[in-house]
Amino acid sequence: MTTRHHYGELIEELKYSVVKMANLVQEATGKATQAFSQRNDELAHQVIEEDRKIDEWERNIENQCATLIGTQQPVAGDLRLIMAALSISNDLERMGDYAAHLATVATKLSKNIVMKTREEITGMTDISISMIRDAAKAFLEQDAELADEVQKRDDQVDGLYAQFFQSLLSDMSEHRSHIQEATAMLFCSKYLERLADHATNICDEVIYVCTGRKTHV
Repeated sequence: MTTRHHYGELIEELKYSVVKMANLVQEATGKATQAFSQRNDELAHQVIEEDRKIDEWERNIENQCATLIGTQQPVAGDLRLIMAALSISNDLERMGDYAAHLATVATKLSKNIVMKTREEITGMTDISISMIRDAAKAFLEQDAELADEVQKRDDQVDGLYAQFFQSLLSDMSEHRSHIQEATAMLFCSKYLERLADHATNICDEVIYVCTGRKTHV
């Protein structure tokens, strides 16, 4: 095996490590929302435990990047890709935390509030998961156009969050007995809104790798 071929393999392994980590985050987010919908303590516990795997993948990616920089001395596009992988792994680690937070809060809610808010939470989750999935695909394929399209979905999540926020505030003003659970729901919706924000950050990195420019400073 030539040195150049080995270097190319290391780059591909790094890209697939990022995709694997993103897959774990997608799965955690889906499970967290399922735990909310079903008020399933066991499933919520799985999400919290699996957050450790996501943390391990972040460390694995950090090690891969350090090895590539230390032994291969990458330049130009490859260096941008490696630095982007580091940044993306940090975003994914935070997303895993948000999924775990969602799982922790969700199962403490009453059946009544879950039934009332299931549609909104599921809607935000579906868009956020699609953003995570396609942001990872954009990174793997170095597809700036896909990354740009994914970023636009963040507006949908922001819109749903704003509507949900106002609905919960109205409910709290009319029913003071709902304040505690409505506040918990505000946190749940905020976790999903932040997931979409981090997916947007990943797309920023993809565009940077592909074009050398930052879309947000």
